[in-house]
Amino acid sequence: MRNERQLSILASDELADIAAGMGLPELKAEWIGANMVLDGIASLSMLPPRTLMFFEGGVTLKVDGQNAPCKVAGRSIGERAGTDDHLTTALDFVRVSKRLRGIVAWVEKPGIIRAGEKVDVRVPEQWIYHP
Repeated sequence: MRNERQLSILASDELADIAAGMGLPELKAEWIGANMVLDGIASLSMLPPRTLMFFEGGVTLKVDGQNAPCKVAGRSIGERAGTDDHLTTALDFVRVSKRLRGIVAWVEKPGIIRAGEKVDVRVPEQWIYHP
């Protein structure tokens, strides 16, 4: 069975928005288990499933979907940011980071992604299903 959550990808602007919404001076990607942080992709967390990400070095990633916020990541933030109440921090993270928590993806074409490498994002055709 394919592991469709091989990578957790976050956006630096969304991390900053979450930190501001939680009243924190910063939120580091490694605090919540990110594998990669990208800049310059508008609304990264809203990329739909099946979106392909082509990196200039040849790697291709396929988006599975949004990475939902959870209290475990929120507690990790509380511990690393040194907040007084880790449970409140965890709950704040879940509330504030909805639709900003990044995406999960899997490797379609392996290789090495280098810092600063450009990426071409191709969003599949979208439609609304009405049963």
